[in-house]
Amino acid sequence: MAEWRLSETEQRVWSAFTGGEWVDLRTGGPGEDDPSRAADWDEGRVVRGEVIAALLLGAVPPDPGRRPAIRLRGARIEGRLDLMGAEIPYTVVCEHCHFDGPIRLVEATARTIRLTGSDIHSINAPRLVMDGLLNLYRSTVRHGLRLERARVNGEITLRDARIGPDAEGIAVAADGLVVDGEMEANDGFRATGVFRLRNARIEGRLGLENAVVEAPGRRALALNRATVKGGLLATGITVEGETAMRGTRIEGEVRFDGARLRAPGGIALAAGGMVVEGPFLAQDGFTAEGQMRMPGAQIRTFLTMPGASVSAPGGTALWLDQLSVNDVDAADLTVTGGTVRLAGAQVGNDLTLAGARLDGGAEEVALAADNITVGATFDCRGLRARGEVHAVVARIGGRLLLTGARLEHPTGTCLRLSRADIGADLFGRELTAVGRVKLEGARVGGRVDLEGARLDDPRGTALDARSLQAGELLLRPAAPIGGTVTLEHARIGLLRDDPDRWPEALSLNGLTYESLEPRLPAQQRLRWLALDPDGYQPQPYEHLAAFYAALGQVAEARRVLLAKERAHRRGSTPMGRVWALVQDATVAYGYQPWRALLWLALLVTAGAVVYGAEPPKPLKPGEAPHFNPVVYTLDLLIPLVDLGQERAFNPAGGYQWLSYALVAAGWILVTVIAAAVARVLSRR
Repeated sequence: MAEWRLSETEQRVWSAFTGGEWVDLRTGGPGEDDPSRAADWDEGRVVRGEVIAALLLGAVPPDPGRRPAIRLRGARIEGRLDLMGAEIPYTVVCEHCHFDGPIRLVEATARTIRLTGSDIHSINAPRLVMDGLLNLYRSTVRHGLRLERARVNGEITLRDARIGPDAEGIAVAADGLVVDGEMEANDGFRATGVFRLRNARIEGRLGLENAVVEAPGRRALALNRATVKGGLLATGITVEGETAMRGTRIEGEVRFDGARLRAPGGIALAAGGMVVEGPFLAQDGFTAEGQMRMPGAQIRTFLTMPGASVSAPGGTALWLDQLSVNDVDAADLTVTGGTVRLAGAQVGNDLTLAGARLDGGAEEVALAADNITVGATFDCRGLRARGEVHAVVARIGGRLLLTGARLEHPTGTCLRLSRADIGADLFGRELTAVGRVKLEGARVGGRVDLEGARLDDPRGTALDARSLQAGELLLRPAAPIGGTVTLEHARIGLLRDDPDRWPEALSLNGLTYESLEPRLPAQQRLRWLALDPDGYQPQPYEHLAAFYAALGQVAEARRVLLAKERAHRRGSTPMGRVWALVQDATVAYGYQPWRALLWLALLVTAGAVVYGAEPPKPLKPGEAPHFNPVVYTLDLLIPLVDLGQERAFNPAGGYQWLSYALVAAGWILVTVIAAAVARVLSRR
């Protein structure tokens, strides 16, 4: 012992070691419990690191029946405590101590080490193997804690500790760390530098509640490919820099409630491919300044972030492509200046964005959810979105709720649901859409309800529902739709509309429906067909006529078909229009054949009156039959029929021209009737 030349203080420590007794070097002076003020302590509180190392390495044999240990309070450890590669069978407990130099535990084997309330230069312990507890409660480690590939068969407590950076800016380096129990870095823990737990394995929970990790512009909290079996609790955490959880596996819950992740202009959370066996919660004031990237993440239960706030101007704010989750609750979510991406996501039950505020910013895309699958309800009630919302080829097993939503993209499409498949209903009651709404090729098993909606596209097409298939379409907006509505080739079971709020233009070619409400007279529905900006199309007239015919309203059906012929006439050549006018005037294209009899009666009456007043002279006076003005007129009017009057008399002057006119009128009348008969037969 003499060869160590121990000071009086060191002698006390040496003597107390074998019995594991406490040595309290505090004097009651100022700063006695503040190891950062160790410069004010007197020499009576100094213990050399090499003395402690010697004791731990067996310089003094243990007393029989007693358990040796280092137990110090208020000591100043001078020099380096070097235990590299050592086997340390004793417990080390230091409270309110100050370590001038680093602690080296590289490849050491140790039992419990408790350095609480202390001020430590640095701890270098890669590949440390420990059976017990590593406790740095309320301690300050000025130049970094290194635990790469260490194995702790117990727990690690960094609660309320302060860890500063090493020369590379790393506060905690624990890649490949294995902890048999829990690891706590919470309740006031602060790392001024990078905190790395890549490829770590923690059998218990990882507690980061109310922790602060500061490494702006760097990957501040790195948990890539780590496995945490007891859950990740990061409630109230503040991270300055990126939080990286790529490929991380959490076999419990993940809680980021009230967390603040700050990486302005960068990535706040990178969790692509993460697997969470429990829920992922980011609520109660959670904020992320920077992108949240979770593509391909698998969350076995639910993702909930109601009231959360994410801002990432100029990029993708919330990236959830290929996400697999049972439920998503993002009610009242606020996204500023970036896109929410859910392309290819698989949501087993409900997806809720009710009351969310999505601002697509410069990207002009608020929500991108192409190929998404939602097992039950997609709830967007009260959603406010600036920029395009698109869910092309989406598959929604239940309802899509857009009641009271406001979607704005005046220079393009504000809602794109092309080829979406919605099992139940699409509710858009009181929806406000500034920009185009596209339902092209969508299939809705139940109702498309636009009762009280306000649709306005300053560029032209407000509602594009070409090839839409729906059990019911309720198109009763709060005000006339500003722009064209396209229903071309749509298939609707029941179409409900409001004649007082029909759009400015309505494309109906190819539209089929089983029923129309309200049951308007044909005259009003013809005004509806006339809204088509493409001009005459035969199918809308024919289908409307078939609808009236199915109701037993044959006269209304004929009225529609007559209107169809008249509409067709307006697009004909000049000669075609003349011929069409003749057909319309004579037999109404065959829909009013009684007109032919009327014309025949009028012409016969006119001829009989004229020729009865001034009978024509017979060609052969002695041989001519008795003149009958009615029969004579009929003989002129009816072609290919000889009644014996026309050839027996020879009118002169104006009467001769009248006879020619009657002959021509007869030919025209017969031709028109033949054409009408052919048209009627062709319709059958």
